[in-house]
Formats: sequence, C-alpha cells, structure tokens
Amino acid sequence: MSKFDDLCKQLEEMDPETFTQIFNEKSVQVIAELTALTANGKDGLTAYIQFILATIAADGKLSEGEFVLIKPLFDRMADKDLTYAEGVKVFEEIGLNDADSYKDVIDTMVDVIGLVSEDVKDDIVFLCLLVCAVDGEVSEKEKDWIKQLIEPLTIEIDAIDFIDEYLTKAQSFTLATTCGDQPRMRVLGLKIKLDGKLLFAVGTFKDVYKQLQANPKCEILASVGPEFLRWDGKAVFTDDVRPMAIVENMMPDLAKMYKEMGWKLGFFYLEGGTAEIVNVNNEKKKLF
Repeated sequence: MSKFDDLCKQLEEMDPETFTQIFNEKSVQVIAELTALTANGKDGLTAYIQFILATIAADGKLSEGEFVLIKPLFDRMADKDLTYAEGVKVFEEIGLNDADSYKDVIDTMVDVIGLVSEDVKDDIVFLCLLVCAVDGEVSEKEKDWIKQLIEPLTIEIDAIDFIDEYLTKAQSFTLATTCGDQPRMRVLGLKIKLDGKLLFAVGTFKDVYKQLQANPKCEILASVGPEFLRWDGKAVFTDDVRPMAIVENMMPDLAKMYKEMGWKLGFFYLEGGTAEIVNVNNEKKKLF
C-alpha cells in the first residue's frame, strides 16, 4: 500500500471529534494562506470555498457527512439554515454534480496550486483530502482528484496507457468473438504493450483464432470495482517476433509448454472501434 493510500486510510478511520477539530484548524490556516496571496481577504475566502466545493464535486455526489462538515458554506450561499435535502438541491443547482460543468473552476484551482509554496500546497491538498474522507471512504474518483492537485496534469493521458493500466488492475478480461451468428467469450490475461499498441495472444490451434480469422470484429470487456471497460475493434494479427520473446521472459512455463507441444501463439491488436469506461449508473467516459 502506498503512503498516499495509508494516509487515506488513517483519515477514513479517524474519530469524528478529532476529524472536525483538524478540519476547522486547517481551514483557518488555509484561508489565511490564500488571503495572503490575494489583493483582499474576500478573494482568499472565495478561493478557499472553490477548493472545498470542487473537491466535493470530484465524485459528483454530496454525502450527508460532507454536507454536515461544510454546512456553513451552504447556509451562507442560500442565506438560510439548510437541511441536507435542501443542500443536495443547491449542490445540483450550481452544477456540482456534473464534473464537466465545473471544469473551469477545477482548472483554475490547479493553476493556483502551481503558484503557491510547497508548504501551502501541502496544506491545501491535506484540507481537500479531509473533505474526501469525511464520510469514511475516499473513492477512486476523489483519489484521482487529489492526485491531480498533488501533481497537476499538463497533458492528456494516452488512452492506450490508460487501458493498459486498467487491464493490469483487472488482472483478467473477456474477449468476445463470433462463431457464425453465435457469440463466444473466453477469459484472457496476457497483454503486451509494444510500440504504442496493446497486443493480445491466442493459440493458433484454438477456435478463437479461427473465429478472429473469419471475422476480426471483437470486443474486450474488463471490470474494476463498480466500473467496467468496453473496447471493440478489429483484430489485426502481426508477424513481429518480439512479442514471443517477451512472453518467454514473462511467462517461461507457458512458452515452454507451447514449444514442447509444437503450438504457436498468434498476437493481435485492435484497430478502429471505440473504448469507454461505464459505471453502474450507466455513466460513460469515452476514451476514443
């Protein structure tokens, strides 16, 4: 487990009284630090509020714990004492349940992070992490948001790199083909990233190889937690000898068995098609 994950776990398990005390103390400190960077105190407080609200918006949900923690902010915006249900309504009305609509604010925050000293940056990131941990769990989306603050992204992550990492986390994945008009699926685990492509392998003596030769249209499906990756395209086989050398190093027992049996692996990559991440709410993030 990484130091970051250890910190998340410690905050998730912290008792409520200590948590609230640390949050309040850190809030006062961060507001003072942001105020020192602006022309007037109002701008510093505004920056603090934007950091808090954008952090809550990271997963598109306002939990009851988050609402209780920052209720004074919501009461101030609405100019009245709000209930949790009313807070959720305000949350949705200002677009915090839609990360795309709040993207400009988030981009500005990342820019601000890049201007402050490392100590101030650490204080801001820790405060945002407290907000994420208040309901007892820092979700993957919230972790991604915090990591973006820790090391702001200047370029888009390559889709193939993302898929490669996703399949590594999934450990195994399903390859779907067709046999005539009948769908066929099997579980794979071998993948090799080479020259910007992800290569997969199937035995050339197997039905799956024959199916891909007859109809190269196929689909990869993998799952990590409540999300899954869906990637379709056409299988393009390659005669490159390097993938087999990599397999011999990665999986010597498999390579030895194939050699002794006189079998061969057929390596292919997907061309064309689309890839997307879908969650249990059918919310989709298109990769390409």
